[in-house]
Amino acid sequence: MAGRSTSGEIAAGDAAYARPAARPFWRLHFQRRITLWGIGFVLPTILFFAVFKFGPMVWAIELSFTSYDMVSMPAFVGLDNYRKLLADPVFRESLVNTLVYIAGSTILITVASLGLALAINTRVPGARYCMMAMFLTNLMPIIAVCLVWRFLLHPFGLITQLLQPFGIDRVDWLTSQSTAMPAIIAVTAWRFAPYFMVVFLAGLLAIPKDYYEAAEIDGAGGLLRFRHVTLPLLLPTIFFVVVISALLSARIFLMPYIMTGGGPGNATRVLSMLIYETGFSYMKMGEAAAISVVLFAIMLVFTMLQMRLFMRGERVHG
Repeated sequence: MAGRSTSGEIAAGDAAYARPAARPFWRLHFQRRITLWGIGFVLPTILFFAVFKFGPMVWAIELSFTSYDMVSMPAFVGLDNYRKLLADPVFRESLVNTLVYIAGSTILITVASLGLALAINTRVPGARYCMMAMFLTNLMPIIAVCLVWRFLLHPFGLITQLLQPFGIDRVDWLTSQSTAMPAIIAVTAWRFAPYFMVVFLAGLLAIPKDYYEAAEIDGAGGLLRFRHVTLPLLLPTIFFVVVISALLSARIFLMPYIMTGGGPGNATRVLSMLIYETGFSYMKMGEAAAISVVLFAIMLVFTMLQMRLFMRGERVHG
């Protein structure tokens, strides 16, 4: 009996020795540790966006269905805020102004920045120094830009003085409904075009020279090379510039607010100004949130359309 029990104990000991030791719960697998380290590094950024970006967005959407004056508790009113906006002529005029401003600024910024990048890419003497000088405009504070251009566009300012030799005595750039919005669009392009010029220049430098050499051998001139080589290969960059410049234009506030105050009349009042005035001047935060939701929806639809057109262009040129 003793020998039998001893042999059984030896067999049980061998089996226990053959089994791998149980891993303690605090010693994780290598892949699991890598995953947890990655989550740990990304978690602060996720929390930051959740608290300061996506959280306020969700709260604004919720607030748009309430009546809230920042004093009493929000009261649910359903779609009344959106019905008021549809019946408000100031909102409709501001919506049209915003769409005109987005379209005009985006087109002018894209064309001007692409033209500047093409001019710099010719590598004429002094081109790099001109690029540095132009890019300095993008480093100026937006308030300083607005104040300087408000002085330059005065009816008796420097711009009018420069136009006098051409028979133009006085132009009310910022006080006329026909010129106020074009003037602000031009200043916006002057402010942001140098930044996107650098983006376009990076895209031009990334195009292989072999394509231009092959097109030149085939007898293509400068315009044909630009049309059939440069533009197709710059489509991703053009898409980026269009979308980002449109987003910047949609959120613009200080430029029309400082230069014209939304006037003359409501000629330069955009949705961002209307949001500020409705929320903080008239204490109607529910209606202001509804306007912000409308602005967000406009930009979302615009971005989706741009992405659809871009993907279609990629399939055509692919």
